[in-house]
Amino acid sequence: MRLRAKSLLMISIFKVYGRFITSFFLLCVAAWVLILIILPQIFMIDRSFKYDYRGDRLGIINNDLERLYASKLVKKYDLDFGPTCNEQGMVSVSMGRSITEGKKVGEAQRECEVLSSENKIKLEQEVVEINSQIAILFQEEEVAKTAKEAEFPYSFRNYVMMSGLHIKTLTKTIFYSIFVSVLALILCYPVAYVVALKSAPRKAAILFLALIIPYAVNELMRIYAWLTIFDVKGLLNTILDFLGVLALDEDKVIVWYKYPGTVFTVLIYTYILFMVFPIYNTMSTLNRDQIEAAQDLGAKAWRIHWRIIIPHSKPGIAIGTIMTFMLAVGAFSVPYIITRGLQPKWFTHIIYDKFFESSNWNLGSAYSFTLLLISLIFVFVVMSLFRVSINELAKR
Repeated sequence: MRLRAKSLLMISIFKVYGRFITSFFLLCVAAWVLILIILPQIFMIDRSFKYDYRGDRLGIINNDLERLYASKLVKKYDLDFGPTCNEQGMVSVSMGRSITEGKKVGEAQRECEVLSSENKIKLEQEVVEINSQIAILFQEEEVAKTAKEAEFPYSFRNYVMMSGLHIKTLTKTIFYSIFVSVLALILCYPVAYVVALKSAPRKAAILFLALIIPYAVNELMRIYAWLTIFDVKGLLNTILDFLGVLALDEDKVIVWYKYPGTVFTVLIYTYILFMVFPIYNTMSTLNRDQIEAAQDLGAKAWRIHWRIIIPHSKPGIAIGTIMTFMLAVGAFSVPYIITRGLQPKWFTHIIYDKFFESSNWNLGSAYSFTLLLISLIFVFVVMSLFRVSINELAKR
């Protein structure tokens, strides 16, 4: 039955949009899934199981090669733009001194040319020596690569070598993201309820417009706007100073950047729509006659929510919770900018450091895949708690 329904759906899509447009759309979707989702994940998984031990012979050779190439570039630069002699016999900076004092111009110029020639010969010899060392290291590198390729490349070392500090950071990031999701649910459920079931269509449109308008501004601009609120001499401390709670002139202020609540606030504000919209979509499909019947039978407001509205809204609540958690656990810019380095790093910052500071893509891939697995586990836990299936989630 499902296959028949899917085939009927495809036939109807072909009829509405035509074969060419539908085929082009499906091809674009397939390319997007393959290039931006499947292949990067396969690449990262492959690298995560390959341990990059930089203390072995191959790692030492690579470090020596980088050092020799850097030294060679310096020598080549000195050869190309090194010591030059002008009419006064002035020697360039690379020679380290000038020989014009107490000497005639001609004598100084001749001595400058001699020194320049000697320095050039010396640099050329050094470049030749560096090239010979590079050639030797290239041979050793081939031998080391052959020996390393003979070994089995895959292991779990990248996963088991995570330090206690990084495990603590991962745990804290997961806990904070769950806390943000719960707070967002508590704040967004009443908003979705008012818009979906307690507002006329026109009023609901105005409320949604008020929610959407801030998102017309770039996310970074919104984050920096929050900085002006939480800054030491920002809006919040200025208001408290006006009320007499603080004294800005005496530097008696609250450093809001030190408290996790600032990150929670900005994360909830940044991802609030991802919680509101799914809950609103499910609530709006609820038949209001059920609520009126419960009210006529004397049911209290909390019981109506617990027995009618919340069970009906479970798919939307599950989607909103999952989306908010996934966005929060993968957040980078909000914790990085808002904390100003006054709070411990999130796990996303550690992943960034592994990729771009340490240039250890294998370890960074293992950390990224670990975070992905934990996020997937969270998704299935939420689905089991709310007792919703993937099909129900897809319909919402």
